[in-house]
Amino acid sequence: MEKMKVAVVYHEDFPVHGYSVLKDRIKPSFDALMSSGLVDGVEVQVFRPQPAPVELVAEAHTENHMHNMRHDPHWNVALLSAGSVLMAADLVVSGKAESAFAYTGTAGHHASRGSCWGFCYFNDVAITILKLRKMGLKRFLIIDVDPHFGDGTRDFFGNDPDVFHINFHSGSQKEFDRERNNYDFGIGWNANDETFLRELENALKLTEGFDYQLCFVIFGHDSHTDDYGGFDLTLNAYPKMASMIKKAVDGKPLIFVLSGGSNPDVARRAIPDVIAVLAGRWPY
Repeated sequence: MEKMKVAVVYHEDFPVHGYSVLKDRIKPSFDALMSSGLVDGVEVQVFRPQPAPVELVAEAHTENHMHNMRHDPHWNVALLSAGSVLMAADLVVSGKAESAFAYTGTAGHHASRGSCWGFCYFNDVAITILKLRKMGLKRFLIIDVDPHFGDGTRDFFGNDPDVFHINFHSGSQKEFDRERNNYDFGIGWNANDETFLRELENALKLTEGFDYQLCFVIFGHDSHTDDYGGFDLTLNAYPKMASMIKKAVDGKPLIFVLSGGSNPDVARRAIPDVIAVLAGRWPY
């Protein structure tokens, strides 16, 4: 039986109840994916997530944060967004899929244990790592290519050398903490394709001696020149980025988690392009 290349995790509530800045790009990108021909066979399949268990989310976040979030109108879609990443992990760890793309209605990388900002409510990747560690997995690679600094993720894993955290952002400094495996790539406010891809190559070289069991890519297309982030990328950068990461991961479980971005025209190209690369069907 032909093995699934990419599991796409999507819920119809994301474009309806997602955060206002993020939600308008969801359905156009999903519709473009469904009309692209990529989902016509068994290699790319779509799955519908359930909300993350509140008990698991509460293990990751503080009691005060959970109390504050319960009164937020995005509580339900934030749990569903975390559930999307949990399902993506289940599918790749079980061997049902080689890789996954998790849609979300709220982002996660600005959510720390006890606070959040920037359209983020619960740290979906941290919650998923918590569950995976209960299953016996230990070491993880996180590549955050969203142009905003992933401070929430760093709050969870900054002192954990078993999580190799590569953090791209639009600042001007590079800071490497090799003892704790924190690597920050400030590549400038107007970083173009050439700069971004060159620095991504440098970042991936740093991971060669790290024996991780699963790779998360926090993918924000707000890095596009026509979106709201600090980079100046074109649509050409995204399939090249995905190809480089796929090659570096070399068959290990790989999950792309949707993060920032608001422009529907960017999303309807960038997201199917990334999924096509993961499926080995680029160009499509």
